[in-house]
This record gives sequence, structure tokens and C-alpha cells, in this order.
Amino acid sequence: MSQILAIAVFVFTYALIVFPPKKINEAHAALIGAALTIVFLLKPHHVLEALGISTPEMPVPLVTTWNVVIILATLMIISSLLDDYGFFEYCASSAVHASKNSGERLFLYTYLVVSVISLFAGNDVVILTTTPIILIFCKNAKINPKPYMYASFFAANTFSMPLYIGNLTNILIGDSFGLDYFGFTKYMFLPTLAAALVNYHLLKYIFRKQIPGSFSSQDNGRIPIRNKFLVALGLAVLLAVILLGGVANYMKIPLSAVTLAGALLLMISERRIAHRLKRVSWNVVLFVIGLFIVVKGLDVSGVASALGEVIFANMSNNILAAAFSVSLLSAFMCNIVNNIPMTAMMLSIIQHASLPQQMNTAMGYSLVIGSNLGANFTTFGALAGILWLESARRYGWSTTMTDLLKIGLFVTPIAILGASIVLAIEMSF
Repeated sequence: MSQILAIAVFVFTYALIVFPPKKINEAHAALIGAALTIVFLLKPHHVLEALGISTPEMPVPLVTTWNVVIILATLMIISSLLDDYGFFEYCASSAVHASKNSGERLFLYTYLVVSVISLFAGNDVVILTTTPIILIFCKNAKINPKPYMYASFFAANTFSMPLYIGNLTNILIGDSFGLDYFGFTKYMFLPTLAAALVNYHLLKYIFRKQIPGSFSSQDNGRIPIRNKFLVALGLAVLLAVILLGGVANYMKIPLSAVTLAGALLLMISERRIAHRLKRVSWNVVLFVIGLFIVVKGLDVSGVASALGEVIFANMSNNILAAAFSVSLLSAFMCNIVNNIPMTAMMLSIIQHASLPQQMNTAMGYSLVIGSNLGANFTTFGALAGILWLESARRYGWSTTMTDLLKIGLFVTPIAILGASIVLAIEMSF
């Protein structure tokens, strides 16, 4: 009975997220689902465990949710400062300037610049920042923006993979599996490159007739940085956070302590604390908290354990087959329940499967591949896709779901296969 109730609450919560009534957003939906879960399925110690707090019943929670939430909010503070003072705009406009009116060169530089920025700022921020620049430039140059929009979208979702802090789903997975901070990048860097090469060459082939050989632009100058000191400080803090995060991981210090210190330093230096806190997407923070309480209901009721047995029952010890299967499964599931709830659910399923240590770690990294690349199938596979389309529509451009799905279904499984092959080779040594 409890399993049926847990599934019913999860499905109801998902329905509220996907088909929200008026004045109900994703955060509200997750909190409503959390309230129902607490009332009907959880005991007080279960709620604490869902928030990542140790209890006598579970000394080591599946995910230290409080740690993840602080990391998420503080990274938003750091990246929003760089965004507000024009750093990302400067990078994007520099790529346009460097293309020297070559359509193919612009396609390459768009892909590269978005990829590099995504490594450090996350796909959501990059998409919001670069989308207007690409569309305005293409309008001025009288060229079709579609190839460049798709290049930026696929690049942003792909290059959120290599860093532990590159995506919220990465943080969730790394925290749950206890993955080594720098080891995360060691294992995910080459699979990311493999996926990136597949994406770039296949997208270039698909859009080969729409990428002009040359174009004339009314304005190909660089956009200046609005506050060089704060941008330089922001970049220094971001670099320090990335490096010191590894030290904190080694010393068993919560990564949130490092990101919080960096965010506080920037807010004190900027002296606009209220404004900076307003730039945090608190709805996303509440969404994550509510979601983990809902998923705890699946865990406590035994649904996660039962699903783990079904999924891994006939899976051999072949790491490549397992990695590709889990990556592809999780990527498709992103487009059914979005990548954040999918990751939360899969974490519990994999951890309950009682896999050997090497296979368990491989499944963790496979989940990273699926949760990031799954966003390239449709616009609702991740928050980045929704932001991409909403931002584009403000500037008069859109794409059909059919178009994105056709391209995603052709490109993404091949990219996932390439990344899985590289991961399997790495995990075999």
C-alpha cells in the first residue's frame, strides 16, 4: 500500500510540475508534493535524512541536501556577478569579432566559447547570456541563427559535465556516490570531449547548407566589461573555489564552506548584498528541497529498491553495456520527469541495487552523462532548455519541438555512446 501511495504522490507532484495550475510554479509543486509525502509516508527522522542530516537510523544520508543547496545558491551568486558586469557578453562578442565574417568560423567559435564558459558558469547562465547576443548579431548580419543557436545549446549542456560543480545534477551525484572532487574531472573530461566532438561534427553536417561561407556585419565589435575589478575578483574567486574544492573534498570539509566563503567575499566587495541575494533563483532551491523529500517517500516505501532490482537484474558485469544502458535510460528519463527529479530518483535506485564498488562508481558517472546530455533531446529535459526557448522567443526566434527532437534523437544517442565507450575504457583500468 505504501508503495502505491509513494508512486501516486510522485506522479501527482510531477503532474503539477509539468502542467501547473495558475499561480503554481515548480517550487510550489515540489513543496506540495513534499507536504503530502511528510503527512502520509515519512516519520520525523525520514525528513531529516531527506534534508541530508544524520540520524541514528541513517548515520550517512544518501545526499547531504543542505550542502547541495548552499553550493547551488552560492554558485548562483558568483556566476550572477560575472553576468551582471558583462564578462559572458564580452566572451561571446569576442568570438563574433574573431570570426572575421566567416560563417563556419563563427559556428566553431560559438561552440568553443559557450563550451568554455559552461565549464565554469553552468549551462543555465550561459544560455541566458549568449542567446540574445547570437540572435541580435545574426539579425544584423542577415544570417540564419538556427545553426548557431543549436550549437550553443548543445555545447552548454555538454560542457556542464566535466566539473563536480558544473551542474546541479553533478553535485547531487558526486555527493551521493562520494566521488572524488578532482577524480570527477579525471573521469569525465575525456567522455565530455568525445561527446563534444560528436555533437560538433554532426551538427555541422546537419546545418551545412544553412551555415554561410561569409557574411557582412553591421557591428562586430567587442562588448566592454562594465567593472573590470569586480570581474577580475569574480574570476579569481571562481578559480579559487574550483581549486580549493578539491582540497576541501580531500580534508572531508563540506564543499559548501568553500563556495560560501567565495560568495561572501564577492558580496562584501561589491557592497550590494540585497541585490546579489535577489539574483539567486530561490525557486530552484526550494524545488530541490521539496523534490528530495518526495523521493525519500519512494525510498522509504521500497519503490526505489524494487526498481533497482528490475533495472539491474539482467545487466551483465560488462561495464560498457551497463554504462551505455544507464546513460541512455537516464537521458530519456530526463525528458519524462526533467533531469533534476530524474537524478534524485536514479540516485536512490542505483544505491539500492547493491552493485560491486567499481560498477557502482561507473553507474554514478554514467548518470552524470545521462543527466547532462539528456537535456539535448527536448527543451523540457532540463531547466536550461526551458530558459533557452523562453529567452529566444523574446528576440523573435523559436524552434519547433519536432525539429529539436529529430536532431536530438539523431545526435544525442551517438554522443552518449561515444562518452560511454571512453568512460568504460577508463573504468576498466
